[in-house]
Amino acid sequence: MSRMRVLLKGMSHLAIVLVMLTIGACATINGPSLSESQKEALLKERATELWKAQAAGDRAKIYDLYDPFYRVRVKKGLFSDKTIPIKYYNPEVVAVDIKGNVATVQVKMEYETKGLMSRSGKKFDQPKKETITNETWLFMDGTWYRQYIDYISDATFADY
Repeated sequence: MSRMRVLLKGMSHLAIVLVMLTIGACATINGPSLSESQKEALLKERATELWKAQAAGDRAKIYDLYDPFYRVRVKKGLFSDKTIPIKYYNPEVVAVDIKGNVATVQVKMEYETKGLMSRSGKKFDQPKKETITNETWLFMDGTWYRQYIDYISDATFADY
């Protein structure tokens, strides 16, 4: 009888450990719980990081900040090896609008083009000019990722 009691006691401890592991795994899957102000601060930080990389021409870093839906379909080398004839200056996040796990970020910057090819095959340059752009960011697994959007076709890999 005492062996049975020891066995049952051991099984109950095992059950408790399994429940704790399951709960811990669920918390990990959903990522850390952040307050709205923490989510906003993280978004601004990530968007600033992306645009600093953009200004520095660090395409490998930019790739890492794109959404996982894009990164699973486009290999890093195909993205980061491209030469882009647009140079960006002084990027600044000026506004964010968060709705759940999707956000719009407004970024002000200056840009210029050198040797940009038109569809007709003609190269042209454009002097430095200021603009504001809106981009979509997605909150997944406790962090923000810039949604990849092909602005020519309006296509994206993220379906939400």
